[in-house]
Amino acid sequence: MRARWRPSLRTRITLTLVAVAVGVAATTAGALVWNARTIILESKQAAIYEVLRFEATAAATQMPVRPSASELQFLAESFSVPTVMLNLRTGAVGGTLPLEEVPVYLIETLDSRESVTAYERTTRYRNLEFIAGMTVRASNNAGDEIAVFGVFDMQSQQNEIDRLVNLGAVLGAFFVGAAAVIGLVIGRQLGRPLETLAAAADRIGERERDEIVDTGYPDVDAVLDSMRGSEARLDTTMRQLEQSEATARQLVADVAHELRTPLATLVAVSDILADTEAASASNRREAGEIAAKSAAHLAALTSDILEMSRFDSGKSEVVTATVDLTELWRELTEIREWGDVNVQFFGEPVVRTDALRVRLILSNLVTNALRHGEPPVDVGVWVADGRLTLAVADSGAGVPPEHADHVFHRFYKASAARANSESSGLGLAIVRENARVLGGEAWLSQEDGTVFAAWIPIGE
Repeated sequence: MRARWRPSLRTRITLTLVAVAVGVAATTAGALVWNARTIILESKQAAIYEVLRFEATAAATQMPVRPSASELQFLAESFSVPTVMLNLRTGAVGGTLPLEEVPVYLIETLDSRESVTAYERTTRYRNLEFIAGMTVRASNNAGDEIAVFGVFDMQSQQNEIDRLVNLGAVLGAFFVGAAAVIGLVIGRQLGRPLETLAAAADRIGERERDEIVDTGYPDVDAVLDSMRGSEARLDTTMRQLEQSEATARQLVADVAHELRTPLATLVAVSDILADTEAASASNRREAGEIAAKSAAHLAALTSDILEMSRFDSGKSEVVTATVDLTELWRELTEIREWGDVNVQFFGEPVVRTDALRVRLILSNLVTNALRHGEPPVDVGVWVADGRLTLAVADSGAGVPPEHADHVFHRFYKASAARANSESSGLGLAIVRENARVLGGEAWLSQEDGTVFAAWIPIGE
């Protein structure tokens, strides 16, 4: 298939300037010629009417009260132009101009007394003519009303107008030619920086590329600055993609590591349960308990991974409702059967927030303290200044300094610090993600004991 021709930017600039020049030249020349034509014709018409009025008034003084056709013929011969006179009362006609050459509507205009004058410009035999008409009273306003029509030559005025049109066309052609030259020059000047832009665009995405140099044109340099910003953002995006790829690989490795132990346990237990002859009843009961514990571990791990996947996909929804924090805590303690956990509430315990996410934050903070810290575990709930703060402190040894910055990372327990823990390593990551979804944050403080905390904004 043949490719369609597309003009270059230089060609488009030239064509645009030519089009603008044509438009400006045509509009300017047209307005000037039209105004000049109007002035020329109207001034000539005014002079014609003065001549016609003077000659018609002079003839009217010589007319009888009711002039006949012959009398009208005699008086019309004294006019300086071909003239015809019509007695509007009797219909008598006389003159050196045939009445048929006068447009009917001009006669009807004067006959109906709509106006005392009427005119028309017309072209006959390639000459511009002006037919003027007016009414006078015969015998010094004592006789019949007479319509007088005269034909005046205006070709000299038309020739003058034609000369103005030709002059306008010459000036317009000059402007168009000048615009074409200017367009070519500007297009050539813009071509060089555009080549720089094209070269810079081709280099975007390359690992090793030369620095983009300014061209000296402010507008083009502004584009180059934007391209530099795009390069920086692209580099950042590429680094983030590489980091995401590395994180994904690490996630697969961590999940495989987490699944290996409970799956291996289930395989071993299955072998024991399958050997019905060698295994005693106590062996089978113990194997069943181990299998149930491993299955529960797998279920919790799967649930946590699904929760983190919702955060990653951006599908986490916030459902705001009125929440009684004391009632929420009571339900949690009944379900979890937490023993050595103390709680204190500060401020109004009824707030508007997402109950499910608050429950997840509290549950994971307390579970983390009970599993990795030492009793007693103290829980503080503060409501003040439009914030809900949840803090959980335990009496354990705390987090080693080298691990303090990573405790909210996913699968943190896969590190050497907690390699033998039964948790999924996602609890604190879920705390932080839920707090951020609600517009808050989570943190660790070890200034006065080990305190894991999170705050979230609350509605009024």
